Amino acid sequence: MVNPLPRNAVPVSIALDGRGVFLSGQNGAGKSTVLRTIGLNLVIGRAFGFCYAASASMSSAPVYCSIQIEDSMNGGESLYMAELRRARELLQASERDAGCVFLIDEIFRGTNQLDSVSAAAAVLHSLAQRSLLLVSSHNLVLSPLLERWLTPLRVERKAGSHDDMFLAPGILVDPNGIALLTSSGFNAEVASKADKVSAWLSDYLSHPKECPNLLDNSQVM
Repeated sequence: MVNPLPRNAVPVSIALDGRGVFLSGQNGAGKSTVLRTIGLNLVIGRAFGFCYAASASMSSAPVYCSIQIEDSMNGGESLYMAELRRARELLQASERDAGCVFLIDEIFRGTNQLDSVSAAAAVLHSLAQRSLLLVSSHNLVLSPLLERWLTPLRVERKAGSHDDMFLAPGILVDPNGIALLTSSGFNAEVASKADKVSAWLSDYLSHPKECPNLLDNSQVM
């Protein structure tokens, strides 16, 4: 499939086989673009019977998305409150219509990591049990928490190319957020401090050695 909107769009192939997807990737790798491309083709295919792909097989399920949520000064709504409102709407939709498709980009980015991961795990687990869910997030710890329901895929760029992307199995193993500090004009001292903190946090938060089945209802105390 391709996205018909950008010039020189890169084709990407994906097969879901009835399972949702947890999508990770470096900053700027194209996670949001992949979700938008899938959503656009699903909606066009459902509405008109064709889509922008060499070949496609898809259901006629309703498509819901939560992409580029923003705060509202006029409405007095913070980013996190806007995200909570949209998440509640998606949960209500999943209860009305079984078998929907949900596309969620960077869920709950408007709060601290602890609350973000906790709330996201609960909401995504509920959605994934009822419908087909595709979600992107920089909170990699969500992947092992949800691996029973969501297949981990990561967006990669071919070596030496800024445009040629592809999807690979597994979660992101080489984040670039710290490297972008240097390329964005931060001095070496700041980058070095960030590296030290990253080294301390990476295994503990991003790649836990053991992940208990916290979302199994039988384990709730």
